Amino acid sequence: MSTVTGSRYVQHKDTTLWSMLEEVTARDPDKEALVGIDADGREVRMSYGELVRQARVMSAAFAQLGVRHGDRVALWMTNLPQWLTSHFGLMRLGAVAVPVNTWLKPAEIKYVLGHSRSRHLVMLDRFRKLDFVSLLEEIIPEWKSSKPGRLYASDLPELRNIVVMNRDGSAYERDNAYEYSEIVAAAEDPDALALADTMADVVRPNDIAMVKYTSGSTGFPKGVILEQWGIVDYGYAYSGRHQMKDGEERLFSAMPFFHAGGSMWSLMTMLTRGSTMVFTEAFDPQLSVQLIERERCTALFGVAAMFRDMIPVIRVGNYDTGSIRIITQALHRSLADELETVFPNSRVLDTWGLTEAYGGGAQLAPDDPVEKRQTTVGRFLDGFEWKVVAPATSEVVGAGEVGEVLLRGRVMRGYWDMPEQTAKALDDDGWLHTGDLGSVDEDGYLTVAGRIKTMLKTGGENVAVEEVESCIRGCAGVTECVVVGIADPRRDQVGRAYVVAEAGFSLDAEKLMEWCNERLARFKVPAEFVFVHDLPYTGNNRIDRAAVQKMADASVRVAVEN
Repeated sequence: MSTVTGSRYVQHKDTTLWSMLEEVTARDPDKEALVGIDADGREVRMSYGELVRQARVMSAAFAQLGVRHGDRVALWMTNLPQWLTSHFGLMRLGAVAVPVNTWLKPAEIKYVLGHSRSRHLVMLDRFRKLDFVSLLEEIIPEWKSSKPGRLYASDLPELRNIVVMNRDGSAYERDNAYEYSEIVAAAEDPDALALADTMADVVRPNDIAMVKYTSGSTGFPKGVILEQWGIVDYGYAYSGRHQMKDGEERLFSAMPFFHAGGSMWSLMTMLTRGSTMVFTEAFDPQLSVQLIERERCTALFGVAAMFRDMIPVIRVGNYDTGSIRIITQALHRSLADELETVFPNSRVLDTWGLTEAYGGGAQLAPDDPVEKRQTTVGRFLDGFEWKVVAPATSEVVGAGEVGEVLLRGRVMRGYWDMPEQTAKALDDDGWLHTGDLGSVDEDGYLTVAGRIKTMLKTGGENVAVEEVESCIRGCAGVTECVVVGIADPRRDQVGRAYVVAEAGFSLDAEKLMEWCNERLARFKVPAEFVFVHDLPYTGNNRIDRAAVQKMADASVRVAVEN
């Protein structure tokens, strides 16, 4: 069974991100585009006209810095307006943004910078207890004594330029990096702006926009290559399925910009409709609810853990949340029902997707029948051709039968510098093998049945178990381990590590937790460590993950019953 959804839908293959932004801005330059609140309580309001102006200046700043078409530029910043103006400045030049997850540990950051072969890095100096400058000095010892534009690190040989922005607006006092405010001020020069204008003329819709790193089943993060037209097209398709009205929506999102949920799911849904995005630098449940009420937000984007933290705030605070019409994310039905109670005029619209498909694959609509909203994740988004096949034979299965979901159309170009993994994910006919199992009914609604890939979904983040297992095996005293997922009331799923320790070696859960916390992002660290004498193996001498998962599921059931 295969179909092209949305036969009247016209894909935006002739549109760049910048031309889309200019077109939307031309309709109403004074329209409010952004309302942002940082962790220090500072508020920024920015119109579409001002967003375009600042992004153009940033493109000139980058051009003067030496950024050229196709250069990878890492953005290591929290949710600040400067992330957005930097992003669109890069898009205008045809450069490639490499968003860096601010939760990553030094070794993980080094991997992203090195694997992407980033030539430039734009970074924030600090956030709360995180000192990004000190972290970078740990990652690149040579940086301490280098001069701006003259960095050479043997482990990161392509990285040259580093730009630092102090969050408090003060001057960057060291002489080993460019200062953000200085390069912006210099870019106001007419010659600098003219250079950027010339460079912008050669940007094309199929230029690479982002290399977005996401955990995958290989055990190493994979850089998903996303093109400019696809990001634009996704924004129109996703907002269209939500039936959003041009210029009238106010979306609240606390999703990080380094995440597809922030830079595409939230941002592009807002931009393509000429609407307003309200966002925070970091998630705070009380602030989130206050902003939803004050700004009269009509849509809410987030993950289950955020929603669960917001519900008690609403219940005890007597907030007016009636402006919210749409809440979207992959959620359990019980949580969806509770959200529709505290947001009395809303509909929770389940979704399914992956970064390799620009974030969204299938989505419910506000006017879908109740039974479909309660049992499915909706129909495939416009712009996709799809089919469901038997994993063993690749034969198309019938309506209602479970198989692997394949997509074609608005899908990634491939994985950055990973030809073998690209070949596994994208076949010769252009089909993206999602690794997810599902069934499609006669009406075209998808029900997700599970995952082929050995990956956990923890609080909205993908966690490759092979990466976590490799970290644990590196700890002295560990002879073998396997990580599986168990249910969690807040994050939906967390990791549990089953560990075989070396005989006579002193090893406990606290030591392993400390070991992992020093090497992995917090969301990747297993919530539990269970020591066992041995692990089950299959006939071909591989760990029997299915058997371990059954063991974990059984122990969770016993704990719940008791």
